Amino acid sequence: MKRTDYKSYFKNVIVPVFVYGAFTGLLVGTVVYFFKWIAEHLTEWSKEIYRYAQTRPWIAVAVVAGAAALAFVAYFLQKWAPETAGGGIPRAEGVLRGLLTFRWLRTGIAVIVNSWISFFAGLPLGSEGPSVLLGTAIGGGTCKLPLSHNSWDRYIMTGGACAGFAVATSAPVTGILFALEETHKRFTPMIFLMAMSSVLFGVTASNLWTLALGEHSVPLFNVTFTQAFALKEIWIPLLLGLAVAGVAIGYNHLVFWIGKFYDTKLARVPQWARLLIVFVLTAVIGLLAFGDFDGTDALFGGGGLIVRLANADFSWKIIFVLLVIRFFMIAFSTGSGATGGVFIPMLSIGALLGALLGNAFVAMGMDSGLFPTVVMLTMSSFMGATTRAPLTALVFMVESTQSFSNLFYVAITVFLSYFLCEIFKTEPLYDVLLERMIHKQNKGKEPVIVRLVYTVQQGAFAVGKAVRDVLWPANTKVSEIAAGDVTRMDDDGEKKMYVGDVITIITQTYDRAATEKELSEILGAQPSASENESAAPPTEQ
Repeated sequence: MKRTDYKSYFKNVIVPVFVYGAFTGLLVGTVVYFFKWIAEHLTEWSKEIYRYAQTRPWIAVAVVAGAAALAFVAYFLQKWAPETAGGGIPRAEGVLRGLLTFRWLRTGIAVIVNSWISFFAGLPLGSEGPSVLLGTAIGGGTCKLPLSHNSWDRYIMTGGACAGFAVATSAPVTGILFALEETHKRFTPMIFLMAMSSVLFGVTASNLWTLALGEHSVPLFNVTFTQAFALKEIWIPLLLGLAVAGVAIGYNHLVFWIGKFYDTKLARVPQWARLLIVFVLTAVIGLLAFGDFDGTDALFGGGGLIVRLANADFSWKIIFVLLVIRFFMIAFSTGSGATGGVFIPMLSIGALLGALLGNAFVAMGMDSGLFPTVVMLTMSSFMGATTRAPLTALVFMVESTQSFSNLFYVAITVFLSYFLCEIFKTEPLYDVLLERMIHKQNKGKEPVIVRLVYTVQQGAFAVGKAVRDVLWPANTKVSEIAAGDVTRMDDDGEKKMYVGDVITIITQTYDRAATEKELSEILGAQPSASENESAAPPTEQ
């Protein structure tokens, strides 16, 4: 590489990554910290209200009425900002991949308020998904600052999303992996550097606020592991992997079926009615209390529930009831379009399954000291199976518990559950939710496939960058790069682009004008790009 290439790389990659990543990370770290802090207090107040009303019928009636009122407030906020409907992570992923559009300021404000409404009502949804969408929205605002090139938008928003995840979960390495394995499903230096820069500054800002307010940093799941697996007990992670795969396949299919049911059979049911049913049903469950069962344990995100499960605070009967309720309520809440995340709620399903199996294994002779490990191991493998992100699940297990014990057995369970889901071709959970959002946004539109030929212009964003380093418009493939008399294919994305190179692009788009504008921002304005266009051969839609 020539010296001029080093200077160009430093100026056009390193400096923007550091500046935009640092600024975005600091903003996201501050906003998400206080968003989560208020959310936690709202959740605690809501639990107290539910428990107070459980033995007071007239208060219980007021609680149900209040839940109904919150449903209508949530509905009107969603009318103002439809981008906040459903899970925050799939929405953010759609924006970052260029598949969905959103209005950053409106989305940021609405996702904060609507999430607080969901948490106060007790819906079994978490703050992690909204934190990712909030980070994406803040990144979208950072993109509007002076000197920011439009081609950097999705990189900056990716950094914001990763910082939001890292701050919400106190898992910085998982936040970086989130960009590579889950969001973009590929590794490139630019995505990695932007994610790392934003996460490091975001977590630093969050930690500084923690110190300033006199609080203490603790793991997301403060669980004590007193015993490690022995090789003779390898049958436990193997059985867990089989069980997790079966439940994960069933859960993903349930989410898909409920979403399809809402969009077809209940297509004429207005959104306010869907929200009303879920909010009222949540209130009714929260007011139930009999024997050792407390309805509030079936509600909310589930972070505290996971810790209590690892500490063996429930009998197997209560665990089974909670598993059934949360299994369906999380899916129905997501399907209704309520604002909130499914990340921690999804983990709570895995933890409930682990606690149920842990009780069975103890009855079969397993040492009770392994019970917390079984719960957390099942939780992480359920995450890896449903999202099809095994590395993220493995690293998250370490960061969320701050424990490296039994890592080998965690890897076995995660791999086996992931492998079985791969065999049965189960769609990843967030991809299922994202497809539903894409369908809603583009309803009534037909995609077109076009072949475009562009010339890399002087000063263009793409100059000196490899094809894989560029976040192209969604469903876009660079098929050829011609430099002078030499034409080369680029299936691996390793070829770098320089001024004067002729790039042949095939793209499928719902909005051709917007796609061509985005390509021009990457490759430079094309004085006669339309003259070089030719239709692609017909393909199956």
